[in-house]
Amino acid sequence: MGGRLRTIAIASIVVATFAVAATSSAAEDPAIQEYVGQVEPICQANTEASHHILGGAQARVNKGKLELAGKQFGRAATAFGKSIEQLETVPRPPAYESKLTKWFSHLEILDAYLRKISMALMSENKLKATYEVVKLRSAANATNNVVYDLDFRYCRVTESRFK
Repeated sequence: MGGRLRTIAIASIVVATFAVAATSSAAEDPAIQEYVGQVEPICQANTEASHHILGGAQARVNKGKLELAGKQFGRAATAFGKSIEQLETVPRPPAYESKLTKWFSHLEILDAYLRKISMALMSENKLKATYEVVKLRSAANATNNVVYDLDFRYCRVTESRFK
C-alpha cells in the first residue's frame, strides 16, 4: 500500500471510530431519543410529500418543460418551509440546543436553494437551475454532517427527497 493510500486508510479508520463513539453516546441519551421520536414523523410526512410533489419533475426538465418543473419545486419549497416551521415548535433538549440550532440554519439554507431552483426553472434558465441543484446537494451533505450522530432516518436530507 502506497503512503498516500495508507494515510487515507488510517484517516478513514479514525473518522469511523469517532463517528461510532459519537453515535453511541447520542443514541443512549433519552432526551435526544425523545426529540428524534417527535421530529421524525414531521420529516417523514415532508419526505413523502416531496416525493409526491416532485414526481415527474426531472422528466419535465428533460423534455424542456422547465416552467412546470419550476412550479413543482416551488410547491416542494413551500412544503419544506412548513415542515421547518413544525420542527421548530418541538422543544429541543438543552444539551443539544447548539447542534440543533445549527441544523435549523442549514435547513433554512436548503429551503432557499429549493426556491432558487424553482425561480431558475420558472425563468427557463436550466443552467442556473443545475448550478443551484449542485449547491443543494452540497448543502444537504453539510446539513447531515451537523446531526450525523443522531438517530435520524427521515430527518436526514437525501437527494431522493428532491426527485
